[in-house]
Amino acid sequence: MSETMDQFEKQFVNMEVQAEFMESSMAGSTSLSTPEGEVNSLMQQVADDYGLEVSVGLPQPAAHAVATSSQEKVGEDDLSRRLAELKAKG
Repeated sequence: MSETMDQFEKQFVNMEVQAEFMESSMAGSTSLSTPEGEVNSLMQQVADDYGLEVSVGLPQPAAHAVATSSQEKVGEDDLSRRLAELKAKG
């Protein structure tokens, strides 16, 4: 009985791995085979049908760095100091 259960478990694990591989392969092939222009066009068409505003495409990175406030920097320095103290005690 235990031998049968062991075989079942091995087959189940193998099947699970194969299914996961197939799912990832299928997802990758369909996303690569669909032209981006068609996807964007369909998204715009659906948005127009429902009166929505859509910005098509990925967001662009900011052209400038985000400035951190001096208060955030002080907070980070304080945390770094406390961490160093804890490490020294430990």
